[in-house]
Amino acid sequence: MSLNIKTFAALVSEALARIGVKSLAIGKPITNFNTGSIIRTMTEVVSQPVSELYAYGAEMLKQSFMDSATGIWLQYKVKEFNKEKKAAVKTTGMVKYKRKVARNTNITIEANSIVGTKKDRQGNSFRYFTTAEAILEAGQTMVPVPIIAEFAGKAYNVEAGTIVEMRTFIAGIDEVTNELDWITRAGADEEKDDSLRQRGFLAWEELAGNGPKDFYKSIALGVPGVSSAWVDDNNPRGEGTIDVYVLGESGPPLPGSALIVAVQSAIDARRAPGADVRVYPPSTVAVGPWLTVTPLAGYDTVALATEIRRRLRIMFTLEDKSDTDSFDIPILGAGLDVVVAQIVHVVMGVPGVYSVSPTAFTITREGAPIETIRPAVDIVIDADEFPTLSDIIINFTAASYERQ
Repeated sequence: MSLNIKTFAALVSEALARIGVKSLAIGKPITNFNTGSIIRTMTEVVSQPVSELYAYGAEMLKQSFMDSATGIWLQYKVKEFNKEKKAAVKTTGMVKYKRKVARNTNITIEANSIVGTKKDRQGNSFRYFTTAEAILEAGQTMVPVPIIAEFAGKAYNVEAGTIVEMRTFIAGIDEVTNELDWITRAGADEEKDDSLRQRGFLAWEELAGNGPKDFYKSIALGVPGVSSAWVDDNNPRGEGTIDVYVLGESGPPLPGSALIVAVQSAIDARRAPGADVRVYPPSTVAVGPWLTVTPLAGYDTVALATEIRRRLRIMFTLEDKSDTDSFDIPILGAGLDVVVAQIVHVVMGVPGVYSVSPTAFTITREGAPIETIRPAVDIVIDADEFPTLSDIIINFTAASYERQ
């Protein structure tokens, strides 16, 4: 049965038509239905709240089903299955305060000292606060100090070497920096409706008892900071074993990190008796594309290279898509192959690119030497692997004067 949702214009039109018919039937026809006429104005006044009731009813019907509910209504729906929307999480990590010369004096770094990043291309700068007092002891040139982001959100999961500004002056300290793997807990944005809805549907799978795969995936996704999860329930380590792989907001977490421990604890609290369930980060496969690009005449190749790299970073989940971006980019993830045609699609979407040819890939798997694949072919990613982006080599040919 289709719903007959009437708009304000339809209600006014129907009402005026009925008035015209009925007035004619009693021998006193009303013919002036122009804008501003008394009869039309009164009809519009009455039709307005009626149209709002129709709209309200349609909206409430939409919000009654998990598949279409949004916002607070979706939160009410998933709460029926004991699910809560994941709150935003602040980034925590370690920075190193340094001095160039080891002197015979102690330097105290007070708690709540402020460090930060330089402004990025959007003009944003991120501040962090030290969470404990630390002392750079005499004879030492460096001391690690724990920090926490000023606000919650994945934007604070900045790259190594970007936290370089001391906003709180400390005499005797020459520099501060965040080194590789500086994050101890990745920051996360407040959970979006799509993710919450997925966990709501997974709750049905839990209740239906359709096996451990969806059950453990649902538990893992419920841990703040987990962006995606997948489960290998094919006895990967022998009979009765299950492996759960998780990704954080900034990519694969480190083995033994706070996120891995949190997911393992959540699963241990609810796993079946005797079940051997372990949580791991996925193995990373670093992919470096070599691209030969022909630009259209009149386009700046430096700007083109910057935009190509940005879009590939979005494809490899290293950068969020801007709210103003309308282009279509396939997003890679764990177990998803790196397909040459998809890379061509992404690069060809950049205004000013006439043609592109991926000529080679460099591939680095954990514990293995760098491998160069030439000519470029699709890269198979195993179920326990996660593709990441390494160096992008772009060679520009002579510009084309043809127009697409």
